Amino acid sequence: MKMAAKSQPKKGKSAPKKKTSKSAPKKAAAAKKSAAPKKAKPAKAKSSAGKTIALADFVNMTYLTENGVKDWLRQGRLTGQQNDSGEWAIDAANLEAPGIKRLVR
Repeated sequence: MKMAAKSQPKKGKSAPKKKTSKSAPKKAAAAKKSAAPKKAKPAKAKSSAGKTIALADFVNMTYLTENGVKDWLRQGRLTGQQNDSGEWAIDAANLEAPGIKRLVR
């Protein structure tokens, strides 16, 4: 009977460990949410001289892929304009933005 009593407290001790492991991802998710507005600084890029770069040229100038650049344009991390035929012209000032400057070749 003493063995059964010893095994029960072990089960009770393992339950709080699960609670702490569940709270860690929540904190990480909250940190990501608070960090997201900091990355949205391409507004400075719009105030530049107004030069634009074709999507293919921008891809060749950086370590980004074509799909990556399009995703970043949709997310607002890059600024650019899309013409009537659907081709993108990316603002050249994006190359000086802190998050993108490190990706320039």
